[in-house]
Amino acid sequence: MKALIVTAHPRQDSFTQTLAQHFAEGVNASGHEVEIADLYGEGFDPVVSIQELEGWKEGKISPEIRAWQERIKSNDALVLAYPVWWSTPPAILSGWLQRVLTQGFAFQHIAGRTEGLLKLRAQMLVNIGSGKREDVDLATLYLEPMLGVLTYCGMEILPTQANWGVYAEADAASLRAHLDRAFENGVRFFA
Repeated sequence: MKALIVTAHPRQDSFTQTLAQHFAEGVNASGHEVEIADLYGEGFDPVVSIQELEGWKEGKISPEIRAWQERIKSNDALVLAYPVWWSTPPAILSGWLQRVLTQGFAFQHIAGRTEGLLKLRAQMLVNIGSGKREDVDLATLYLEPMLGVLTYCGMEILPTQANWGVYAEADAASLRAHLDRAFENGVRFFA
């Protein structure tokens, strides 16, 4: 089986990229394949143009977006690796979801009901700068919108690896534990 890992962090030496790499190594160690798609590295344009928006009404998809859809279809799973910035994923990832997971590809409407078309296994690797707090349900605030998108598109959602306390001066042992957990999640991903 094969997983597409989509990363959304502009720095190649970021913890997000390192985390995705450890997850990928775990998937490979279990005998499966991985493709890493670095949105920043590939220069993905997250902005929906008026021409693209109008084209959607007629079912028109640009060659760039069609190529992304083919990449998704050639995989059995989708993994999103990103940091939380201002309570949201980076704009490039939100734009990727909006431009790539289009009607007719990721979902369809039939008789007033929505049907998800992407029968993929999905997981998120999310880095959150703040520590986990008991007084506020930050996991719901930060994660539910993204999980909702994946569910809407018909994916089987595995538990999110939320990495709390990831920031520049974070404790090295804590960061190492997150990386080890990513490797183990990768090993178990297709189990």
